[in-house]
Amino acid sequence: MKKEPEKIHLELSGNIYKNGANVGVPGTNGGTGNPLASVLGVLAGDPEKGLKALEDITMDDVVKAQTFVDAGSVTQEVAIDVPNVYARVTLDAGDEKTVAVLSGRHDNVVEVSRNGEVVYSGESAVGGKKKSGHIAGLKDQNMASLWELASGISDEVAEYLLEGSAMNLEIAGHGLEEPWGLGVGYYINKINGDDLLYKIKAYAGAAADARMGGGPWPVMSSAGSGNHGITAILPPTLYAKAHGKSERELAEALALSHLVTRYIKVYTGLLTPICGCAVAAGAGATAAITKLAGGTPKQAEVAVAGLMASLMGMTCDGGKGSCAFKVSTAAGEAYLFALIALMGGGVNQTQGILKPDLVYVSKVLGEISDKGMTGMDETILKVIQRE
Repeated sequence: MKKEPEKIHLELSGNIYKNGANVGVPGTNGGTGNPLASVLGVLAGDPEKGLKALEDITMDDVVKAQTFVDAGSVTQEVAIDVPNVYARVTLDAGDEKTVAVLSGRHDNVVEVSRNGEVVYSGESAVGGKKKSGHIAGLKDQNMASLWELASGISDEVAEYLLEGSAMNLEIAGHGLEEPWGLGVGYYINKINGDDLLYKIKAYAGAAADARMGGGPWPVMSSAGSGNHGITAILPPTLYAKAHGKSERELAEALALSHLVTRYIKVYTGLLTPICGCAVAAGAGATAAITKLAGGTPKQAEVAVAGLMASLMGMTCDGGKGSCAFKVSTAAGEAYLFALIALMGGGVNQTQGILKPDLVYVSKVLGEISDKGMTGMDETILKVIQRE
């Protein structure tokens, strides 16, 4: 678009709508929501930086964008029958109209048109379910094979995973220094920061506080989510440091954590009615801690099943400050259920709809998320829109 828009209209999938409704926008000093983020992207975003498009915005940009939003120049609605990850953005500047469509992934622009003429056409992810070969191949795995894959990572991959560990520790440190967002980690740390359980809960909560509060620090994600990355990475990282594990041991554990997290998300989908930080990243973290502690793949499956028994009903009501409570809870449970499994306890046999089998549990979660909780997701979305 050659000139600044007079109006912006957002058509968003239900999951994008709810996840962006109240979340902090980085670099805005407390600004929140899809409308503000969209205007900043239009006025000051750098498309060459992809998902870091807002990295260089200034407070002048924020003030200008917020003024645009406050004037009622941004409207939004929930799009029906679209992929879970979907956004159609229309920029209206009088006699000029530009439309951009994102589908399937957060960085997958499938079409751009100007005044009705398509000027760009990208790869379409039908139903949001198109997966690259290595992702699709995850369905052929199980806990034992994922464990083996994690143990055989290259030194280059190991180094990359350790960089992510340091990155997430850094943002947690900022959340511990001052109460970003709701201050979940900041206050938990004051209760008993010397105990490893409380430390894990505090660090995970603090990282999520800073991220959801709009802090400017990067986070290594897992399965496409920053909060998943916090949950999947920080518990095994802190466990490894507390128990003197080597960098190689930590890297292999982190690889397992990411693999288990993504494995579960293959079945549940990327954005779901069920809290992925709890059931997917939490599962990855508890498997990783089990590996670090010298456990077995079967013990890891027991730990995962136990975590599911505790957290499976946790719903996703969108991205916002209170996600730090869920992240902190999942991180703490990941640690506890790994310890329980290592001592021989936990879900060692069928309990309700769960049993110690990663493949089985993942399929069950997918069915519950896709069919059983559809009504829950619709109800949550209606409440958010009403508010």
